[in-house]
Parts: sequence; C-alpha cells; structure tokens
Amino acid sequence: MENFPTEYFLNTTVRLLEYIRYRDSNYTREERIENLHYAYNKAAHHFAQPRQQQLLKVDPKRLQASLQTIVGMVVYSWAKVSKECMADLSIHYTYTLVLDDSKDDPYPTMVNYFDDLQAGREQAHPWWALVNEHFPNVLRHFGPFCSLNLIRSTLDFFEGCWIEQYNFGGFPGSHDYPQFLRRMNGLGHCVGASLWPKEQFNERSLFLEITSAIAQMENWMVWVNDLMSFYKEFDDERDQISLVKNYVVSDEISLNEALEKLTQDTLHSSKQMVAVFSDKDPQVMDTIECFMHGYVTWHLCDRRYRLSEIYEKVKEEKTEDAQKFCKFYEQAANVGAVSPSEWAYPPVAQLANVRSKDVKEVQKPFLSSIELVE
Repeated sequence: MENFPTEYFLNTTVRLLEYIRYRDSNYTREERIENLHYAYNKAAHHFAQPRQQQLLKVDPKRLQASLQTIVGMVVYSWAKVSKECMADLSIHYTYTLVLDDSKDDPYPTMVNYFDDLQAGREQAHPWWALVNEHFPNVLRHFGPFCSLNLIRSTLDFFEGCWIEQYNFGGFPGSHDYPQFLRRMNGLGHCVGASLWPKEQFNERSLFLEITSAIAQMENWMVWVNDLMSFYKEFDDERDQISLVKNYVVSDEISLNEALEKLTQDTLHSSKQMVAVFSDKDPQVMDTIECFMHGYVTWHLCDRRYRLSEIYEKVKEEKTEDAQKFCKFYEQAANVGAVSPSEWAYPPVAQLANVRSKDVKEVQKPFLSSIELVE
C-alpha cells in the first residue's frame, strides 16, 4: 500500500482525538464483556431463527462477522442505554450491515412497496419483511419523535444502498451528490435519535437538545466513520463508492484534496459537537461524549477497520504524530481490545443447527416419537 498517505492520516486522526478530548472510561472490563455478551446472545438467537436464516440467505461466516462488528459498535458507543436496548439496536443495525453488503437487485420486490405498506401486507422484499417485524422491539424504547427519525432514516438507508449498487460516484460537477448519498446511507438520524430512550430522557422537555443532537450527529458520526474507514477502503475494490472517492469524481479534485475536505469537515463538526452541548443538559452532554469516545474506541479496536496495521507500521517511528497515534491506539486497546471468544458465543451457525434439528424432531411422525421413547 505504497500510495496510502500514512503521515496525513496520522495527523488527521490525532487532531480528531485531541479535539474530542478522547478518554474512553465508559466501562470497566467486566462491564464491557457483560454487555457485549448480553447483546450478542440475544441478537445471535434472533438471527438463528429459521425464518431469518431462510429469508436473509447470508453466508454464516459473514453474518457472524457482521453481528460481532455491530454488537461492538452498539455496546461501545451506546454506553448509557439499557442492555435490552443495546440488544435490540444490535439486531437492527446488523440488519443494516447485511443490507449494505448485499448485491441483490431490490427493484422487483419494491414495485408494490407503498401499496403493501398501506394495506398492512408483508413486504415482498425479504429484508423489509424482517426489519419491519423487529422494528416494534426497537421503537418500544423511544418516544414518538425519536421513533419517527429511526423509521425515516432506515428507509433512507435502504434507498442509499440501492443507489450504491450502481457504483456511481456522481457526475463531474455535481457537487451536491457526494453528501446527498452519504446522508442517505449514513444512518445519521437513526443513530442520533437512538441515543435517547424514553426511560432516561423526556423527549418533550428535551426536544430542542435532542433535535440539535440528531442534527449534529448526522454528520459527525458518518464523517468520523469515513475518516477511520479510509485505510481499509483505500485499495478495496468493493469500497470504491466512498465519500472521499465521490468527492474526487464530483468535485474533480485530487484524492489528497478530497481527504483534506473530509478532514476539515470532521474537525469542524467535532468542535461544534463539544461547543454546542458543553453548557446544555449535563445528561445530554454526557451521553454525547460517551458516544463519541466509545465510537472512536470501536473503530480503533474492531478488526473490520484494520487500524492495528497502521499501529504496527508506525510504532517504531519517532515523529510526533506517530507517537501520539500510538498512544491513543494503546489507550483504546487497553479498554476496548476484547477477544470475541470472551463474549461472542455460541456462534449463530451453531444455534441455527440446533434449531433446525429441533424442528425436524417436531416434524417426525407421532408413532416414531413413541417408538423412540420406548
């Protein structure tokens, strides 16, 4: 990866973590593992159900990896919500990651989407059928305003994934296109709204704070993700429709200029996030700060983002940015580097096999059952 701008990436990441005053103290190690296993266990049993297995048709290894990634994201970032809320959000966001990786053409199953929705019929698209079935479990945690944001943002996400299947980075000169697509597929409003469960926050009395948090979070979380995903996506053929790559096409600029544009936007958003909420409701600020720090820890520690490779590459370097990056990385690893073997068990495939055997046993003739007992 000779062309990857390592020095620039280090400088940008260090500035970001300094801006948000990164110091993840969301959990003790025991609390983190307990929450990870609780959310994982419930989500794994959900995806092991025959209906989910039949309709999703996802490779077991990919489903397992997706679930582990999302459980980590939710537990690390949504540190202030209940374990039950974490589990339900983990299921919802795993569905979104499965869709994001899908290559199936949605057109045939979306022809009657609204008619089926209006008539209360099951959606023809299997993803929507499953997501709609699970949605009540998610929405029960939230008030009506936050719930509407979750629904609307999930719908936007589906459409964004649909657009991405065309591998279209925008026409040259279409400067609005990159942000249009990123806002649509970024789930920013869904994430921003799902930080405020009704058992902890009164969305009527905190309406202005919650609305502002959703607005700020929309850009912050997707830009941070784009920045910290830049390394893993740099030479991956499957990830060429990214915000940075789309800037290159639509704005007709170089890759370094596009990365600088993302960097400046991310740093400005980080400054705003801290400044806007520092004098607001303390519980709101605490939730936002815990999310930001946990979200960064998750990116630094999750294997999906491969940032350990950057660490190994620069840990012997003496530059200021390299040393600062390594210090931040080690700080994150000390709290967030938890082996999946400590919490991601049993595997979904194993649970699905057990369920399949149980179904087959139930379907055996009654006489055979009597003979077996005898």
